[in-house]
Amino acid sequence: MRNFGLTMFTTRLLGALFLVMSTYNASGYSLLHWVSERWSQDWTVQLPIITLYVVIYLLLVRVTVRQLRAPGIALTVALLGSLAYFLVDVGIVPLEDGRDLLPILLYMLGGLIAVGLCWASAWVMLTGQVSVDNLNA
Repeated sequence: MRNFGLTMFTTRLLGALFLVMSTYNASGYSLLHWVSERWSQDWTVQLPIITLYVVIYLLLVRVTVRQLRAPGIALTVALLGSLAYFLVDVGIVPLEDGRDLLPILLYMLGGLIAVGLCWASAWVMLTGQVSVDNLNA
């Protein structure tokens, strides 16, 4: 389970991006759009799905915060922001107006969650030190 690799990171990145992009995206096909447009008709189906999303977000954000802590989160956001700036500056990612910034921020959020999920395994691979959570906290 401690074999950190590109496949592990890619799988977690795709899962995090799916969660973030299915919650909200600019295409109009997301959980937020579905809830805002059809709450009165579909609320009995939407309520358990919303609850599931909230639980998953709480778990993933808790893992990310516990693994990276504030300095790690700041460094990861800085790294992802500089990568996004580079892609915009080179012209790979177009940034015409403020609305084009939202997908970049959503991808950065997915990347932050993925790094948080993989950090413990990456830390063991890089340093050999095993991180153990306090079970009483």
